[in-house]
Amino acid sequence: MFINLKRFYKIVPFSNQSIINKALLLHFIPVCIGSGICIYFSLNKEPIFLANCLICILFFVNIFITKYKKIFASLFFVCLGMCVAQLRTITVDTPMLTNKINGITKFYATIDSCEKTPDGVRFVVSNIDICGKKIDLNKMILSWKTSDCKNYEPGTKALFKARIYPLSGQYFPLAYDFKKQQYFKGISAKGFISDKPKIIEKSTQLSIKLFFEKIRYKINRKIESVLHGDVAAISKALITGEKSDISQDVRSCFANSGTAHLLAISGLHMGIIGFFIFWLFRMILCCVPFISQFYDVKKIAAVVSLIFVTFYLYISGCSVPSVRAFIMHALIICGILCNRVALSMRSIAIAATIILLFTPEVIAFPGFQMSFSAVIAIVAQYENRNILGRWKFILGIVLTTFVASIPTSLFSMFSFNQLTLNSISANIICIPLMTFIIMPLVVICLFLLPFSSFLIQYIGEAINVLVSIVKYASTLPGSHFTMATPTPMTMIIFIFSGLVLTLIRHRIRFIGIFGIACGMLSYYLQPIPDIFVSPYGTIVGVKTEKRTCFNKLNRFKSMITAWTKSVGLDEKENLYFSECKPFLEKTSKDQYVARVSNREISIGYSDDNDIVLDKQFPFARLIYSSNLTDISNKDKDRPWS
Repeated sequence: MFINLKRFYKIVPFSNQSIINKALLLHFIPVCIGSGICIYFSLNKEPIFLANCLICILFFVNIFITKYKKIFASLFFVCLGMCVAQLRTITVDTPMLTNKINGITKFYATIDSCEKTPDGVRFVVSNIDICGKKIDLNKMILSWKTSDCKNYEPGTKALFKARIYPLSGQYFPLAYDFKKQQYFKGISAKGFISDKPKIIEKSTQLSIKLFFEKIRYKINRKIESVLHGDVAAISKALITGEKSDISQDVRSCFANSGTAHLLAISGLHMGIIGFFIFWLFRMILCCVPFISQFYDVKKIAAVVSLIFVTFYLYISGCSVPSVRAFIMHALIICGILCNRVALSMRSIAIAATIILLFTPEVIAFPGFQMSFSAVIAIVAQYENRNILGRWKFILGIVLTTFVASIPTSLFSMFSFNQLTLNSISANIICIPLMTFIIMPLVVICLFLLPFSSFLIQYIGEAINVLVSIVKYASTLPGSHFTMATPTPMTMIIFIFSGLVLTLIRHRIRFIGIFGIACGMLSYYLQPIPDIFVSPYGTIVGVKTEKRTCFNKLNRFKSMITAWTKSVGLDEKENLYFSECKPFLEKTSKDQYVARVSNREISIGYSDDNDIVLDKQFPFARLIYSSNLTDISNKDKDRPWS
């Protein structure tokens, strides 16, 4: 019944005989840096950069002059994450349009990219010169309802006529901040083209980025000349990383079946391509006696594989999951060249550290969260692969899919309010199809595309089979559940419990299981908002047991849909719907009565006892729980606000 203090001392994390030894410290460096980045982005105002740097230096000095080295090392990396995130924010410095430009605006701009979407065409343009107005804009997203994308090659200068609007920010607390994402991409505004753009001149300048954008553009147009519809869109997603043309129905099928990761170029695609090139060139070189007798063909094939994967990285658009996969592939190649095994948790830590130091904002992107969480879980599983015994080959695919699905489901709930339970059955069929047929065809197609495009047709046939399987899997029971958005505290409990469980090689890591149980309890007990009020009080909504009820459904559709999903519901109705009348009633022009938990709550401007939407802050999103607890967006003084 008594505690053995000597034994307890041995497992204290910051003791001399710590469970986090020097070999494992590297694993926690990106964790600390990421924590600092999250702290920075959660602030309402910009911190003083010089003060952050001085504190960071102070922690760094204390690593060498005190005996609490690991504590100060952790604090140093947390503070370093804050400094890196703020420095990145300062250097990006994207000017953001704050008010709508009245009327149709005429301007000259250079086309950076031209992508098809289900609704038309989307341009990203730069070097914007607005005729007759001095407005500082960096880049702009332009939408055009047409299918004509053939003549607008990247680098082309054109004359546009469009209505220009500021970017949309967070709809409500915990909603995805699209405006912040675009700030770090250099996007200042959005617009809707009213007339066909007029080409002024073709590009004469040449840069590496423009060179690969042109290649991507030509590959996409060649795919569209052979394939059509969603098959062409998925082919573009697998070859050039352009997913914007995939219809919403097909996206939903992939999401509901748990196979959405197949559409995003990540470790699976990079790994298949890298291994296929490595195997192909090694076999070819082994067939040449003069080379195989005097040279190490394994290392030659590894270098060729790295070169081709680098080319594929730029062709695919350099997304965060693909960059992570590329760094890990490069580390594996370095391991082969040095006769060492490089696929380990250490390579994940190195990849995460590099990405966070250069692009700290990606920590808030679902691609980064889902990619790294899945690969950490998979590597942790294979570090303990002996538990499978003689059945490890057969159970490997099932267990890998199951292990990767757990953490990605958490982030899917947080970002998309979706949960699927049948991903294993769909992935058991789809992953081998992708591994042994589709991606090898993609590799060969990229080699032969300058000469012939006949293989694109075979890729289309294989994708047709893939889509059929996915559509069937999405109709199975348990394919789709709409989940309420977890609170930040719940996410923190889940994330750190998972990191303890996967990164620490000591029996104390099983505390992470207890932490995950606490996270599940926290999610179950978390309060869910009952009342929603939009900017200017235009939209008022109330959550019921089965649906959400709004005073208007024809305006701010994206906002209404996002809030409905955030409270774990799918259906939304107008307040005049029969089942909505008991919950939301309009009493006057600006007055509504919401009935929540047997209470009548008045929402409007007229009475001091009402919940008042302050007209001084018209863009505040207000959300209230049944006890009138305000969990609204706070006013933030940030560069992207």
